[in-house]
Parts: sequence; C-alpha cells; structure tokens
Amino acid sequence: MNRDCEIALCGRVLDHIAAGTTDMAETTYRQPAEHYTSPDRLARELDRVFGRLPLAVAHLSELAAPGHFITRRIGDTPILLTRDRSGALRAFLNVCRHRGTQLVAEPRGRANGFACPYHAWSYGLDGALLAVPHAVGFPGLETGVTAGLVPLPAAEAAGFAWISLDRDASVDPVAWLGPLAAELDGLAIPAQHVHDPRSIELAQNWKLAADGALETYHLRSTHRTTIYPLFHDNLGLVDLVGPHIRTVFPKRSIAELAGRPADEWQLRPHANILYFLFPSTILLVEPDHSMVLHTYPVGTDRCRFDAYALVPEPPKSDKALAYWAANLAVFYGAVAEDFARGDSIQASLRAGANRELLFGRFEHALAAFHRTLDAEL
Repeated sequence: MNRDCEIALCGRVLDHIAAGTTDMAETTYRQPAEHYTSPDRLARELDRVFGRLPLAVAHLSELAAPGHFITRRIGDTPILLTRDRSGALRAFLNVCRHRGTQLVAEPRGRANGFACPYHAWSYGLDGALLAVPHAVGFPGLETGVTAGLVPLPAAEAAGFAWISLDRDASVDPVAWLGPLAAELDGLAIPAQHVHDPRSIELAQNWKLAADGALETYHLRSTHRTTIYPLFHDNLGLVDLVGPHIRTVFPKRSIAELAGRPADEWQLRPHANILYFLFPSTILLVEPDHSMVLHTYPVGTDRCRFDAYALVPEPPKSDKALAYWAANLAVFYGAVAEDFARGDSIQASLRAGANRELLFGRFEHALAAFHRTLDAEL
C-alpha cells in the first residue's frame, strides 16, 4: 500500500469519526434467499465462477522448494499443487490416470514424486507418468508427460499460488488483481510464512462466509465481549477494486492520529484491512501478521475453509509459538461467533420467513459481491 493511499484511508476514517458517519451506498439491496439454497444456482457457481476464474488457493511459502506440495478440493475437483525440479509451480488434477484414485491424500508435505496408493503407478513432480508395475498388462500404454497427470493452469502473484479449473485458460493473476497486486506486495504478503494451517467445514452456503466478513454492522452485538471493545460501532471503509473489495475496520485507537501531522499517520497499527479477492479468498491484514481464509463450496448448505496465519517468520521458540497461539485464539474465537451466525442463517433459510435478505446501506460491500457474482453467472 503506497503512502498516499494509506494517508487517504486514515483521513477518511477520521472524517467519519468526526461526523459520526460511515461509508454507505445510496440504497439498500435485497438478495434472494434461494440463492443460498438452490442446487441449480450452486451448479452454475461451480461451473461459471469456480470453474473459469483465477482462484487463489495457497500461499507460496508452502511451495517454496522443489517437491513441496499442497492438496485442495474445489467442489468435486481434487487439486494437487507442487514445484517441479526446475522450481516451476505446477498444478494438476489429483487423480491417478489408471483407475481414478485420489493420488495424494496428505494436505501438504514434500516428496520426490507421487505414487498411487492403489496400484503404485508413479508420477514425477512434472506430472509425467514414470512407471507402471507389471506394465505387460497394459500393452501400448505410453509413459511420460502426455500420459501423466492432467495439468491445470497455474501462476504466482501477490504471495499466492493461483490456478484455473479451466484447462484451456491462461492464468494472469496480476491482471486479475489490478492495482491490488502491487498493494499486497507493499504489505509484504509474499514475504510472510504460513503458520498453523487448518481446514474448517461449516453448515452454511459458501456465500455466507463473504457476507459475514464484509460489514462492521454486526461487531457490537455479535462480538460484544470478544473483539468489539477494540473497534468502532458500525464504522468502516469500503472500496471496490474491479471484482475485489477492500474494507477497513478502524480500531478506537485510530482517533489518536487526529492530533498528529498526516505524514506520521499509519493505518495498520490502528485498523484491520480486509481484502476480499473474488470469488472466495479473505485476507485479513492485522498489525503484525495476516489471516487467510480460502472458501470452497461443499454443497448448498456446506462450505469449507482452508485457513492459516501468515507470520513474518516461522516461530522458532516456545515464546514465539505462545505469542502466535494467543493471537490465533482471539481470531478463531471471533470467527467462531461469525460462523455460528452463518450456520444459524442457513438453518432458517428454508423456513420461508424471508424470501429475500435485506442489506442496509452500510452493508453495500455485500451487495457489491453479489452483483459481481450475478454478473459472472
């Protein structure tokens, strides 16, 4: 984030505090409840959004050297990411070419190659089929890259590994991110390291995760005894950057800046900056670390988060481990409250009490997300 942008954001917050206002849209927005429950809608989202757009799926610190690998699952599609011996990022369908077994079950690790657990067909880090036990039983079977794992387009930008499930696509995450690519680089996102990765499955539609992250209206009631004492009530900034969204959650301490020259203003110590990278990555930038949630649909009423912290360096002492454990306990305690609200919404949607969900003028980031999603569909 460049200094002009940082100072401007601080100034906007201070203006809102002085006026008792917040960023708002001109009108409210109504979101059809069936968009969270319709199997047809989910099928189109998986096909036209998750199936075609660039997706941030992992931080590059977990793919730092040849042989490092990560597995993901997007809808019904299992993914394997790794670095080949030349250091190039590779992405494949995590499926053996023999009988379709999931090739790698572990969520992450390091390997010299991959062997199918069913019949031991083996593959190189470049996806090439290397060896087939009892090959005499497969006359005419070729080995090599053309007979190997099904590749997916992959690229690197802003500290993340990006893929597309469209095998014929070219992935250009820098173009996709627009000015946010340089902004995330300026926040040192590429230089950070994954800590404490987790997989979390919830009983809610994947879109409710975005809904819960993109407004400050809920802070006072939902997080009353946890994080709300740090933040202002219903005060936030919203900026649309192409299909993506940057929101700023100011802390009460930001009022201290009002008595200082603007060239001394710093945003990060006094606010959480949340980037929603369309369609499904939440990056929360805090004063000395960041949190990442990659969200994927599991069903109309279920979603999964691949979550992790990004820290300046891997913790090497018990003191460092305890420090990050305390920070993550606060974060996951707060998001558990958000998750409970999302699960509650999903459980009530089919009751028919609300045919539409109403987003207020200060919930306009949610409206922007849903409008962008509708446009992609």
